[in-house]
Amino acid sequence: MSTELYIPPVRPKPKKRNPANGQFLKGHEPANKGKHWDDYMSKRAQRRAAKGWKNLDIHRNKNGRPDTACRCRKPVVALTDDGKFHVFKESKDAAKWIGGNRENIGRCCRLNASRRTKLHSWAPGQPKGTSEVNTDHRYKGVRWYFETDATWMEKYKALQ
Repeated sequence: MSTELYIPPVRPKPKKRNPANGQFLKGHEPANKGKHWDDYMSKRAQRRAAKGWKNLDIHRNKNGRPDTACRCRKPVVALTDDGKFHVFKESKDAAKWIGGNRENIGRCCRLNASRRTKLHSWAPGQPKGTSEVNTDHRYKGVRWYFETDATWMEKYKALQ
């Protein structure tokens, strides 16, 4: 007979989360997967969760974020120097065509549509600000306009 005490080895539990960012690791199965709320939540918690989801849905902007998200869904026009124009349904399609990104295309469209940027002449003897309005903002050598903006048609006719 052995009189030694046997202690089984302690095996480490598999990690469920990445310690750096807290994300679940690949292969992790959540405890509530495939279950109904009744299986793991009290009635009070269910009411509070349902109210939270309802409020999120009510107050969510239906058109996406007003600052950037929907700008890529507006139709844009690319006007090249050789007198050709291309109409795109979304600025992300235009970005694929030109090989750039949609944010810069949208920036050019907004600057051309706003007509608030003035041309400045800092040469001696010239007035500091002219009354001309710069509607010639470019990205990758192409003028960009929103399709609803009438300026692009005027520029197109001037190039012909």
